[in-house]
Amino acid sequence: MKYSYLLIIFLLFSCSKNNKEKIPAKGAIEKQEIEKAVETVADEIEAVAKPSEHVTTTFKEELLKLKLKTVPLVDSTSFDNLTDKGDYQKINTEALKLAKVYKNWKELKSNYRAIDAYRLKLSKDFYTVVITALQSEEEIESRLINYDLEGNVIASEMIAYDEVVESWARTKSTIETDRITINYQYKVSEETGFVKIEPNGKFRMLNISDIFYELVIDELNINRSKLMPALQAFKILPNRPHEAIVVIPEIVEGSEEEHYFTLNTHIAYVNIENKQVLFHYFESAETNGWVSDAIRLDEIKIDTAPYTITENERAFGIKTHFVGSSRVNPYESDRLSLFVITNNNLQKVLHNFEILDNGGEWDGNCEGEFINEKKTLIISEEKNNGYFDILVKHKITNNITFEDENGDCDSKDSVTIKTSVLKFDGEFYKEEMLN
Repeated sequence: MKYSYLLIIFLLFSCSKNNKEKIPAKGAIEKQEIEKAVETVADEIEAVAKPSEHVTTTFKEELLKLKLKTVPLVDSTSFDNLTDKGDYQKINTEALKLAKVYKNWKELKSNYRAIDAYRLKLSKDFYTVVITALQSEEEIESRLINYDLEGNVIASEMIAYDEVVESWARTKSTIETDRITINYQYKVSEETGFVKIEPNGKFRMLNISDIFYELVIDELNINRSKLMPALQAFKILPNRPHEAIVVIPEIVEGSEEEHYFTLNTHIAYVNIENKQVLFHYFESAETNGWVSDAIRLDEIKIDTAPYTITENERAFGIKTHFVGSSRVNPYESDRLSLFVITNNNLQKVLHNFEILDNGGEWDGNCEGEFINEKKTLIISEEKNNGYFDILVKHKITNNITFEDENGDCDSKDSVTIKTSVLKFDGEFYKEEMLN
């Protein structure tokens, strides 16, 4: 109805004007004026019928308006580097769905002023936008937001922040394709956080072990599709708190089938403060014994017991834990390898020495026999080829289970103690029995 009134007004105005002006070819001019009036009204109708750009702009349209930046880059948004207010961008917060980013959007919206935004190409599977906004006259932040290909918010993370209130704080970040390194600066302290950008666009805060797994994997160019995270290991050296050991097993191409696999060994000696790989040891599955089949490789651990094999050298150990899958023939084994730093390299000096051997056979009900052998290593004062001998104390427990005269299951243990010695032959420690 509104449109009809507009049309009538324009037509009456046109006709009245033509009656007052005594112009030849009146019919032709009237027709021309009517057509012009109709076109004008049509434009007005279209303007009224079409919602504002703020409402109709889609996520994709708004995204493509933003300038594209490349990574790695540092976002150090602060009040110090604000441009002139005339340079502030007009950001469509509705199209970018900030109501899905901030839980308190209704309260925040009244003071929130988006002043800049750019996009990053981190993946072909999701979109990334960084929005800078004044949250109040005293606070400014930049937030990285990942969206799925339909424009739905996947996750967001604050990457830069500044405030001018008394409790001064500032944050800046280095953005890379698959991670964000966030530097938090406070009045009296400074901290660093690491956020992993997962392939699906979600974020995961990394702890110190994650950080160094990522460092070693990247530094050694290990194929990520060949990783087995459940068997990775990390440990800070108690005698060198700024250094740590990182173990990254690597699946051998074509070896993985259900629970059967073989692994190459990557051991890195890293500096925690400088985030550097100082030394790297590699051994292929052909010689390292890291094979999982019916006897499953269940765990890899770093052993930092004080294996002081020279006056100035302390070795560290890598333990592999194996478990058998048979119920009637249970089996468990721990094997220890020792490593030292020599000639600016990591060297293995003890290879897969079995320190626990636990197995046996039973009928699945009661009757059976089990043998458990545990070995304790003690550094000796005797030397061979520059390294101290290692005494080995063997405790062997023989356990027999049987059904007694009352039909109850009973057991009997007998214990044997033996001693051996590990002597260094110039390349590896080799065992000699003493009794």
